[in-house]
Amino acid sequence: MEPYRNGFLVTDGHFNRVLYVTLDGEITMFREFNDIVPTGLAVRGNLVYMSEAGPVPHLPENGKVVSFGPNSPTVTNIASGAPLLVDVEFGRGQMLFALSQGNFSDDPAGSPALPNTGSLVRVNGDGSLSIIADKLNIPTSFEIIGNTAYIVTLGGEVWTVDDIVSAPYGQLIRNIPYIITAD
Repeated sequence: MEPYRNGFLVTDGHFNRVLYVTLDGEITMFREFNDIVPTGLAVRGNLVYMSEAGPVPHLPENGKVVSFGPNSPTVTNIASGAPLLVDVEFGRGQMLFALSQGNFSDDPAGSPALPNTGSLVRVNGDGSLSIIADKLNIPTSFEIIGNTAYIVTLGGEVWTVDDIVSAPYGQLIRNIPYIITAD
């Protein structure tokens, strides 16, 4: 879930959609997708950034970070290359990070990734992903506070990765397509 315009957005991975929920509980369709399995969300202004696990078998090329506005007709691919992306968050200096649950076990379809294959990745301006921390044990979500990533695992543990960005903000990421809309 992510706060958005006096309500919040939530992904529905089973039906490949993002829903908008008002504070009164009214639910409407915000965006619908084909078989991409939307997972995590981050918001900057009117622009929504979303991680995609991709269809089974969750291949690395299908793990994507995309962006879209509330009325934009298209979805912009920001980066790809990590298997089973489950979350996306902004860190210091507006750097964008994503969380990969790891290599898909495929036994049975829809099961979590293999243990200790997850990673925290940074989104690069050229559309690639750089590993910040690896060998994470089936991470499910994360939050960045200050310069630390707090990662929740499927087993209920909270792991931390410190100093994810060099001072004061780390390496500048260029050419991330920000879409300015009048929405």
